Amino acid sequence: MAARFHVGKRELLARGLFWSGGALVMDQLPQQDQLMVLNYHRIGNADEDSFDPDLFAAKADEFDDQISCLKRHTALVTLEEALAFIEGAVHEKTPRCRVLVTFDDGYLDNYETAFPILRSHGVQGVFFLATGLVGSNCIPWWDRAAYLMKTARKRRFTLRFPVQLEIDLDKNDLLQSLRQVAALCYWQETADIGRFMRELAEAADAEEPAEETRRFLDWDEARRMIGGGMAIGCHTHSHGVLGRLPAEHQRRELSSSRELLRERLGVAADTLAYPYGVPTSFSGQTQELVREMGYRAAFSINRHTNLPGKTNPYSVNRICIGNEGWPRFRVKSAVCRLTGKYWP
Repeated sequence: MAARFHVGKRELLARGLFWSGGALVMDQLPQQDQLMVLNYHRIGNADEDSFDPDLFAAKADEFDDQISCLKRHTALVTLEEALAFIEGAVHEKTPRCRVLVTFDDGYLDNYETAFPILRSHGVQGVFFLATGLVGSNCIPWWDRAAYLMKTARKRRFTLRFPVQLEIDLDKNDLLQSLRQVAALCYWQETADIGRFMRELAEAADAEEPAEETRRFLDWDEARRMIGGGMAIGCHTHSHGVLGRLPAEHQRRELSSSRELLRERLGVAADTLAYPYGVPTSFSGQTQELVREMGYRAAFSINRHTNLPGKTNPYSVNRICIGNEGWPRFRVKSAVCRLTGKYWP
């Protein structure tokens, strides 16, 4: 891949605000009273990995810089402090921007890279584990699709299932093409993802990845993270799209993951991150089931923060951190402290 992120209009705007001192000016303005929940997946160098580059939010030194910045300009909170805010149990006179750092899926770099950085800063991270992936060599569909696209021998090919899609790796960059394919994969996730993958491999004339290396943290590592001050939450068992599953299947996903976390880690995991997190990935029925099963909160993904008295505990807003440059992260976090929206 030629670059880690696309330099578009918003990136250029953020750079302009950064280099003109705009972020420094915003640092001096009053903060909105809110809870900003940041969502990460992986920490590391996407260019050195064979799988999905969109999951990498930052390299190790960049993540360290981000946490340092947040420590200077916001109030980094624990999961319990965040839940108190969500439940309306916080009554502070001085408005402040609280920030909760969360990770989804449980990749091995969460333990090897993110955990030591968070611990060095005395910051708690919340790691939502998909229990079916813990300690495994499993290659989820999003990583498998990325591997197939990266090893494609054909630069132009056509996918015909579930709909026709023309892929042109010379006309479009790899990342844009990957996102097109991932969108189709997402909608097939609970239907026939196996067929989709077979057809993608054949159409692209690509190599299949070998499941030889452990890719997700294991139970011992999760216990060490808890001992180091981190918190653990549920991310279901098989990472399926809950909103497309029958109610009983949703219940099994929600209960089996929580029970495994209790048995293996001794934690009463009462918070959930919806797999994928976007509005189409869970439903009103899903939220009601989560409430009935005793979860205190469930986290979604969008580009907003949470305001006092206006937060749905079963659709807590989170901001997904992408592999963007330092100027944009700096400007976006400053704007968010003032407005509640992660922009530009």
